[in-house]
Amino acid sequence: MKKLIAYSIIAISIIVASCDKIKVAPQNTTAKPNTRKILLEDYTGHQCGNCPAAAGVAENLSEKYGDKLIVIAVHAGFFTKLNSTYVTSYTCEAGNDWDASTGFGISGGAGNPNGMINRKNYADNGRIQKETKWSTSVSLASNDIEFCDLTLNANYDAVNRKLNTTVKTKFRRHYDNKTKISVVLTEDSIIGPQKDYSKNPDLVPNYTFMHLLRGSINGSWGADLLSSAKYQDSVIVSYPNFSINPKFVDKNVSVVAFVYDDVTKEVLQVEKVKIR
Repeated sequence: MKKLIAYSIIAISIIVASCDKIKVAPQNTTAKPNTRKILLEDYTGHQCGNCPAAAGVAENLSEKYGDKLIVIAVHAGFFTKLNSTYVTSYTCEAGNDWDASTGFGISGGAGNPNGMINRKNYADNGRIQKETKWSTSVSLASNDIEFCDLTLNANYDAVNRKLNTTVKTKFRRHYDNKTKISVVLTEDSIIGPQKDYSKNPDLVPNYTFMHLLRGSINGSWGADLLSSAKYQDSVIVSYPNFSINPKFVDKNVSVVAFVYDDVTKEVLQVEKVKIR
């Protein structure tokens, strides 16, 4: 009888245990809120009379989305030509390469102003979009799945104007295609002449240029990251002793790093930090 009671207790224990909730091991997603940021590239030029209006759209979106949206103003193409009024060039090698027909072919094909949101075709607007479509595309991009985190650190030696940049990428889910990372510089609050068709006369002698692309730290198309990525794959890249151009006002300079798909060119994550 005692043995029968003992067997009954064991059986009941097994049944109770089997009713416990089974904890499923986490897959390649986490409960962390989506922190994928958005890159808006505004292709512009100081002789482009319609470009200040587009820059205004970018600023409004920047205010609306805060640090979730990162803007780069790329001076490239016909409207960046120099003459006796427009004496300073705001172009750089990276911007010219992105804008070229061998790149995205923006100013030479679609013209300025035009831009890209994460270098992706949203809502069938095309990858290259007029500023009137940016709001819709940015809204759609804000709901895109996050594939990776970026941790960006910039240590700047103001005396010697040397910049040490470290970028850590950690994937939050599997990604099949090859990825690359670009690290560039932008500068705010540059004062210079700008044509603006909303003004009369249309020359604004002291226009303030914001988010201006100043060049790349690791080449126009960046560096290879991973041929494919698994959940929690992590890569750290460093770029030490990069010289900041003495013409740049360093307190207005930022580093922008972004990971992109080498096949589709879609930007998967972007981060920005001021150097001082």
